[in-house]
Amino acid sequence: MNSKPVPALCLPLSPLDLAAAVEDFVAQGGVIAIIPQGETAEPVETVTPENLTVTAPEKLQLLRLLAAKGAGVSSLQYSLKMNRKDIRQLAQQHDIKINFSRPIQAQRNGPDTPLRDIDDVTAGHAMHYSSLGYSTAEIARILGLSVREVLDIGKAYRFEFSNHQV
Repeated sequence: MNSKPVPALCLPLSPLDLAAAVEDFVAQGGVIAIIPQGETAEPVETVTPENLTVTAPEKLQLLRLLAAKGAGVSSLQYSLKMNRKDIRQLAQQHDIKINFSRPIQAQRNGPDTPLRDIDDVTAGHAMHYSSLGYSTAEIARILGLSVREVLDIGKAYRFEFSNHQV
């Protein structure tokens, strides 16, 4: 029922198998460095955070380049390894315009905005169409109203409209 896969058994390799593998590697163009007995290999230079530090002029140049390409604040944060406040401050100091990914949206009608007065006849028609099974969008289209206005009718008359077709 619950059978677990059996791992492949590792057979001990003989020195002949190792020699054959080395010969295959060299035949395919591989190079094996020979290190004399008692010595160690050359140290490999590792990348440390100290090696990756970028100076302020380099960051400024990179900021100008990325901002010219249209990079947003989040991508600048990643590339420059700086926080939003520092990026905006650096951009303001050097008159660099940063694109923002969120478009400026028009204000929605708030609760202070007076809504269009809907007469009782229109509200009655809306409730009648709703009882026949029309959706809110269909009622709005038939009566020449917006969906928001139809929903506001329901709120004003304490009537719930269906949002889907029945």
